[in-house]
Amino acid sequence: MPARLLLLTAVAAACLVLCGCNIVGAFTYLLAPPQIQKAEFTLTRGRLAILIEPARPEDENPVFTQALYDKLVEIFREKKVNDQVVPLKDVQRLRQVNPDFDRWPMQRIAQALNAQQLLYIRVERLALRSAGQRPVLEPSVELRVKVIDASASPREARVWPKGEELGRTIQRGRPMREATDATAVDAEAAKLGKDAARLVARCFHDVDLEEKDEWEP
Repeated sequence: MPARLLLLTAVAAACLVLCGCNIVGAFTYLLAPPQIQKAEFTLTRGRLAILIEPARPEDENPVFTQALYDKLVEIFREKKVNDQVVPLKDVQRLRQVNPDFDRWPMQRIAQALNAQQLLYIRVERLALRSAGQRPVLEPSVELRVKVIDASASPREARVWPKGEELGRTIQRGRPMREATDATAVDAEAAKLGKDAARLVARCFHDVDLEEKDEWEP
């Protein structure tokens, strides 16, 4: 239940018991319009490709990538941002059958996937284990995100963000916890991917600033 509705219910109940109390301030807050942060950029409603790739080979992590992709698709559908996301397996297949894929311009990738736009996510840094000797997990990630228009001229292909040549920087870290086994490592990689997806998606849908972020437990 939204925080505003919960507070309204509590104040209404208090009114029945404490009619003499001054509740004008509380009702002023409750009746004020919600604090909505508008989407920075409106993605296409047509086919949208999502390309996630690491800046360094050692940061390749299929569990993180799959979780990031799946959560983005889920949020985009839930928030009515886009429901025509190109399947991740199609992007992976395109890479596998083209040895020179890493040299392709991003517009070419979007066009090959028959997508109107490409949401490009570059994993600049991905860390799961603590730098110390103890078996401890301390997950963190840094991403660079940009949107490419498949049909624009090459000089105007990057349509978001404006003024940030390398893309929008997005960072997320999670609390330290004991690394009991490989299953725990994969679980934290998936949770980090889902958390990162929430931060990426916020750029493309309206956000109620009064609602708490729903991070993975």
